[in-house]
Amino acid sequence: MKKKQVVSGLLSAAMIMNVALVDMGPVQAATQMNLALNRPTSASSYEKPAGQPEKTAPSKAVDGNLETWWGTDQNKAKNEHIEVTLDGVQTVKQINVHFERDDAGQNIKKFKVEIKNEQDQYEEVYKNSTDRAKQLETITLPEVKKAKAVKVTILDADGGKINWVNVGIREIEVYAQDIEATENKNHMRTAKSVTASSKEVDKFGADKLNDGKYGRENRWASAENTYQNQWVKAELAKPTMIKEMKVKLFNRDVAPSPSNVKGFNLKYTDISGAEKTVKVDNVKETGKEGYKTDLVYTFAEPICATKIELKDFDVLVKDASDKGYNNISIEEIELYSNHQAQAPTENTLDGVIAGLKGGTVAKDATTFTLPTVPQGFTIKINGADFEQIIAKDGKVQHPLTDKLVKVSFEVSDSKGNKKVTGDYDYTVKGLHETVEGKNVKPVVIPEIQEWYSNSDKKVSTDKLTKVVYNDEKLKPIVDEFVKDYKDFSGKTLTVSKGEAQANAFNFTLKAPDELLGEEGYTMDIKEDRINVDSVSVTGNMYGMQTVLQMYKENSKEYKVGQMRDYPRFQTRGLLLDVARKPISLEMMKEITRTMRYYKMNDFQAHLSDNYIFLENYGKHNKENEAFKAYEAFRLESSLTNDKGESPTAKDYSISKREFKKFIQEERELGMKVVPEIDVPAHATSFTKVWPELMVKNQVSSLNANRPLVDHFDLTNQKAMDKIEEIFDDYTKGANPTFDKDTTVHIGADEFLYNYKSYRDFVNKLVPHVKETNPVRMWGGLTWIKDNPITPIKQEAIENVEMNLWSSDWADGIEMYNMGYKLINTIDNYGYMVPDGSKTRKDAYGDLLNVNRVFDSFEASKVKTKRNGYQSVPSGDDQMLGAVFAIWSDNIDKNASGLTESDLYWRFFDALPFYAEKTWAATGKEKGTADKLAKLAQDKGTGPNTNPYYQEDKKGDNYAEYKFEGNLNDSSENKRNLENGKNAEVKDGALHLKDKESYVTSPIEQLGNGNALSFDIKLDKPSKPGDIIFEETAPYGTHDIRVMNNGKLGFTRELYDYYFDYELPVGKQVNIQIVVRQQSAKLYVDGQFVSDAKGRFFHNNMVKKDNISHATFALPLERIGSKSDSIEAEIDNVVVTTAPEVKDEYNKSAWTGKTNSETLNGGDKEGEITKAFDKKANTHWHSNWKGVADKVENIDGKKGNKDEIWAEIDFHKGYTINQFSFTPRTDTNSGYVTRASLYVKNSADGAWKEVAKDQKFANDASKKTFTFDEQEVFAVKFVATQSSDGWVTVSEFDMANAPQRTYTVFVQAEEGGRVEGGKDVAVGENVTVKAIANAGYEFAGWYNSLGAKVSDAAEYTFKVTGNTALTAKFEKTDAPVDPVEKYTVTVQSSDEAMGTVSGGGEFNKGENVTVTAEAKEGYKFVNWTVNGAEVSTDAAYTFEVTEKVVLTANFEKVEEQKPEKPSKDALSDALAAAGKLEEKDYTADSWKVFADALKDAQEVYLNENATEKEIADALNALKDAQAQLVKADTEEPQDPQEPQKPETPDNKPNQKPNTKPNKPVKTGDEAPILPLTATIAGLGAAIALLFKKRR
Repeated sequence: MKKKQVVSGLLSAAMIMNVALVDMGPVQAATQMNLALNRPTSASSYEKPAGQPEKTAPSKAVDGNLETWWGTDQNKAKNEHIEVTLDGVQTVKQINVHFERDDAGQNIKKFKVEIKNEQDQYEEVYKNSTDRAKQLETITLPEVKKAKAVKVTILDADGGKINWVNVGIREIEVYAQDIEATENKNHMRTAKSVTASSKEVDKFGADKLNDGKYGRENRWASAENTYQNQWVKAELAKPTMIKEMKVKLFNRDVAPSPSNVKGFNLKYTDISGAEKTVKVDNVKETGKEGYKTDLVYTFAEPICATKIELKDFDVLVKDASDKGYNNISIEEIELYSNHQAQAPTENTLDGVIAGLKGGTVAKDATTFTLPTVPQGFTIKINGADFEQIIAKDGKVQHPLTDKLVKVSFEVSDSKGNKKVTGDYDYTVKGLHETVEGKNVKPVVIPEIQEWYSNSDKKVSTDKLTKVVYNDEKLKPIVDEFVKDYKDFSGKTLTVSKGEAQANAFNFTLKAPDELLGEEGYTMDIKEDRINVDSVSVTGNMYGMQTVLQMYKENSKEYKVGQMRDYPRFQTRGLLLDVARKPISLEMMKEITRTMRYYKMNDFQAHLSDNYIFLENYGKHNKENEAFKAYEAFRLESSLTNDKGESPTAKDYSISKREFKKFIQEERELGMKVVPEIDVPAHATSFTKVWPELMVKNQVSSLNANRPLVDHFDLTNQKAMDKIEEIFDDYTKGANPTFDKDTTVHIGADEFLYNYKSYRDFVNKLVPHVKETNPVRMWGGLTWIKDNPITPIKQEAIENVEMNLWSSDWADGIEMYNMGYKLINTIDNYGYMVPDGSKTRKDAYGDLLNVNRVFDSFEASKVKTKRNGYQSVPSGDDQMLGAVFAIWSDNIDKNASGLTESDLYWRFFDALPFYAEKTWAATGKEKGTADKLAKLAQDKGTGPNTNPYYQEDKKGDNYAEYKFEGNLNDSSENKRNLENGKNAEVKDGALHLKDKESYVTSPIEQLGNGNALSFDIKLDKPSKPGDIIFEETAPYGTHDIRVMNNGKLGFTRELYDYYFDYELPVGKQVNIQIVVRQQSAKLYVDGQFVSDAKGRFFHNNMVKKDNISHATFALPLERIGSKSDSIEAEIDNVVVTTAPEVKDEYNKSAWTGKTNSETLNGGDKEGEITKAFDKKANTHWHSNWKGVADKVENIDGKKGNKDEIWAEIDFHKGYTINQFSFTPRTDTNSGYVTRASLYVKNSADGAWKEVAKDQKFANDASKKTFTFDEQEVFAVKFVATQSSDGWVTVSEFDMANAPQRTYTVFVQAEEGGRVEGGKDVAVGENVTVKAIANAGYEFAGWYNSLGAKVSDAAEYTFKVTGNTALTAKFEKTDAPVDPVEKYTVTVQSSDEAMGTVSGGGEFNKGENVTVTAEAKEGYKFVNWTVNGAEVSTDAAYTFEVTEKVVLTANFEKVEEQKPEKPSKDALSDALAAAGKLEEKDYTADSWKVFADALKDAQEVYLNENATEKEIADALNALKDAQAQLVKADTEEPQDPQEPQKPETPDNKPNQKPNTKPNKPVKTGDEAPILPLTATIAGLGAAIALLFKKRR
């Protein structure tokens, strides 16, 4: 296989021979202090290429990027102009004009520059006097000018060398100061100073570097045998444009020669004072061991510098002794503003390439005309980015309209040397001209490549009622399309096979043209049909996705027109780590369906891996502890060790049969599934089973504490044999899991042991797997090199695909030159490591930085180790495409708690960006990243997908079950339950029994944004594991249950979650669980109780606790359980949408101040305002810039501050009894563990202490101060201790929570009885009592978990939650005394009025409770014995001492009219409102206020107004009054006394003369003004109300 070398066709031969350039991204113009940068522009005209109408817009001349330009159409040059509007009036001293063409090819002959002065008059400041303009024209004005704008006008031009008449200006720069830019002048000669780090002897000082002399005696030399930490510096006379630097190195007469300098760093200071560094590499002299002495560095575009420094010299040392003369010696440094001409040389490959240019492919051309090259050279097409238009053999398929195609070439000389060029732009003329005003291209993702329409007609979606296909191979995707179309439209299309028909979607298996390719298709949308043609099933399938997306764009009609669509890259994909976070096969299918909907075609399943932070477990003699870390291999395996142990994961795995079916079914639909088994590193799943084959007693070279137990020891032949056996298990045999068409990924990344053994491994395993399957692998061959380097064999390279993920591990160009087929998987754009923070990073963040992907990612630009991003030539067979990746590193001790749907959400966030970048021409066709993201939300996840587990519903609820004698759904959706087993409906509730007891629901699970509520009553304590709701999960359990701590919680996807609530016994409560993304909240009887907190339990260890990310799909498949149902009554089950989150306390109006905050800490951290911005992923952080502000940490170490405080002003009073703070959630830092709280009870009140030095847990849970209910206007939070000294708060919150009551339930086992169960307030002390029967003794109180809590028969404790206690008794051998018994008789005074219970025979001394219950219309009065009252409690408890008869007495209830609710507060509010005047407030705010006032009056006058109506009117009036905004008026004067309200006897006096001078809200310190005539009528009404009330 041939090896190719990438060379930019734009670099001169001299540059290539003398220096290796450092990639600095896109070539940038000198932007320092450039007054024209990104300023508004206008131009006489500009070219609008097809598909890229803004490519040469005027704005491109001021965008700071010299790779873009303003350009006009052909034959438009003379009198064309461009104008740049400056930011107001600016001082101008220098103007630089960068023309598009270089000096040799320049076509601009004459031009002028004008400025618009302060009088808006144009003043000519320059006109060129040369025959032709230079590419860079630097115009320094004799004196500074004041200017509002700069205008450049072309006076004369021709076609130049390429015979193309137009204007192109790459950049216009305007500067306020004089910049030295004289061409062909060595600016070093006039430098202010030149200094050096050292000198060998005085005569070889730094002054020799710019004296214009050369030779042994005219040089600088560093100190003898000193080359490290050496530098030379030059301060230039003034800011200087530098295009080229020449360094003349001394020609040594000792080895190595000619020079020992391999390179250095060039640091320069630009005009703004910023320091920048580029790396300059020398090249070896041919046939010598040393390096060249003439080193030339040419900047891609001039820089503007004030200082330069050569430093960090890289020196070749052959002899380290004094005889090696290992110092640095330079004869001269020269700096030029322009490129210095090289001596004429014979034609070279580089010279020929440098002369190549793009062009236009004429409309009638059927083959591509190659550029002309000199005699002795040959040229051929290497590739084109759209080979569907220009093929490698030169065939041309003209697009529907003009299209830009990038073409690369291979140039050869007569000696057989070859080089591949960079890309050249060719405009291929289209078959049609774009017609303005006609149907525009449908908007789909990714962008349709070609579109043409000369019509404005549409075809109605109702008209298309059937699908016709012409080949049986299309039947599977036709069937899918019919189902998908129905999912989107609700319409069922009929299907038939045959020729195309009217009123149909016609899909045809045929090639529309020679070049369209396997994945391309054409679509002809006519007035009565849509015809889709493709040579393949896949192409037809992609046409179907376009139809579906067009339906999403407009469900009524399709635009008549033609399209021709095809991908730019072959591989367009996702890598998903399904090992460390199990992903069900069902979710994988959801993902691949969505990928196909967006025309992505490559799903790489990372099937094996382990927790990477093995240093958290141990090393050396404790390294086997690392086997306790999480690891997984997700496929069924036929291999076992001597103990019968398999590498297959126990928590979730996929059978060989299932995975093979998945691969093949996806392939039939156009999706390439690539299974990855990662060896020889990341292999704990295998080394755990075969530990004799692992690397022993070694640690990572990157982390001295990380053992290498996850590495196979490749120096052991048995390890290599086992690896081959692992792959053979899936690739060989009669029915292999990975059939011959399956590309198999062998892993091969990040191996850190014996490098020779790794390269041998590649040479052996790749050919071994290639015997049966195509191979893909991770790039690692740049990093993993032994010495001497073991070469990689050709059979381990040819046709092998490689994921390029890190330039350190695999330099993209090095891998290209080796011959690998490349997939751009670079971490710096495409790596996600989800952690729940919702932060975007360039690499390894929770989400991709999609703005950056949109702006600058290019699939064909691969990252190199030293030279940044380099382009692989367009259309090159080795550049396959790009893949982005989701890695589940955050597992085990870093467990994030994220779910499959959480990962899907992150996948979908990035998907449209990679879809566009790998299919479309630029990936920027949608305009902005935000527009593309919004469009993807509109298009959705694709047909027949439900990754977030949502359901349709009619009405308010999805389902509602009242259990009124049946299992029917009382909502509009009629989702009736079905009988399951051992559950029954009786007494208006569902009764669940222990163990297997359930009914089934039509909804299996319901995801984010929804809520489940139900009533539950226990007659006996629950036990851990009791399940209330459950769903059959692909792995683990998915249910709502009683957790192992006795609290209510849930399980899902291997995580356990806990609410801070225990179900009471003997009392019905309403439970509501509200789920949103990464959040699950519990409400009991309508009151918020707690957020769910998670735990990851693995290998009998709690790996991570208090996990806050709690996404939870409500498990609704069964009420009860097939295995462990709770024994309870369930009633009033309601499944509905989550209630709207209300900002009850108007956080947007809060303000804060603090004695420590980090300013400009980033989007997620820093200022105090981030503690009340309603964002869970941001936080206030004490200052960490400069001085580190810390308080005492939990170990007692003092910080620099005794306290860090925050004052929060609400700007309004709120009645509250709780104030809380939530710590940051992204890392374990800044957890406040001790704090005090102060409040203000009025706007200008003093601080009042409500909590002093309250202690809090050292974790991320929400912390709450509770105090007496009061009106609070502001709080002061004072932290005095934290986990590590830092103080961070994610969010402050407050509430007015009603006092909670909890149920204390007591029960006795055989042998005794109990007393003391009741409902009590939180924090109250309760005493329970156990009384043993004769022959028994008390054995202890036990809680619902079965743990003993007390040995005291009379047990007193503080109530913190619902409590269920069981008294246990044991038989005793002591003799039993006979017990006296007495009869207690209970009777009702009148059984028509009420009933009684509780009588019977009881032991003497036993406590008995008798109960009286009145019937409707009657009430209980008292208990009497022989006519004497003994109790007024309906439930009367007493000690039995004798036989007794108790009578319950009742009486009839007198019918009373309900007391009318009070209107006093409303009356007071009306009185206050009546004192306000309309003239003092803005019209809009007064209108709202007047409406509220009128409504309040009506309620006040309504004799039958309810309490709710009164409260609503009062709140509305207060809110409207609070929102009044003062009108702009005169300077305020002293306010007068307020007037009385207007009544018929009391007319208002004259208007007051107090007028505030700025708008203020009524809550501000402004006087309340008297009533005016404007609301005289309202005032009269108010006065009448007062009289009426009194």
